[in-house]
Amino acid sequence: MKGHPYGIIDPSKIPEVADKILDEFFQITEQLKIKACLALGLCLGFVRDGKYIKGDNDLDVVAVCDKEDRNKLVSFLEQSKFNQGRTFRHKGYDNIHFYKNKILVDIHFREPEGNYSNFESVRYKKKTYPVPCPVEKYLSLCYSNWKVKEDQTSTYYG
Repeated sequence: MKGHPYGIIDPSKIPEVADKILDEFFQITEQLKIKACLALGLCLGFVRDGKYIKGDNDLDVVAVCDKEDRNKLVSFLEQSKFNQGRTFRHKGYDNIHFYKNKILVDIHFREPEGNYSNFESVRYKKKTYPVPCPVEKYLSLCYSNWKVKEDQTSTYYG
């Protein structure tokens, strides 16, 4: 089996490294006063399993901010040795990939609406992380049967 073309490692294989990068991301967003939360597979793993999902190759997070704050966040991440990768738009929203210590962080930039107006929280390794609110509704939109542990493919990008 071939590895990721950029040397990316599944966070479940190096959770200590992934934990540090996730915490660093949230420290930066807190410093900039940018609301952020876990998203997609990362949210699913922490809520349902209490850990990273084996085979999920990235840390999906949402940053709720305007373009000016988005640019500040990108700048701060680059100063913190996050390497910017691919940028793309889907349904009018920007996503930017960042890489650090072989972990891929997929940042989904969103407006403060819908599931991103307010946050709930989830505990992971004695820490609290924000998740979309209501989280069960969000996970139901992302995954047809999110409570069942199986290979999950998300088609939701909201």
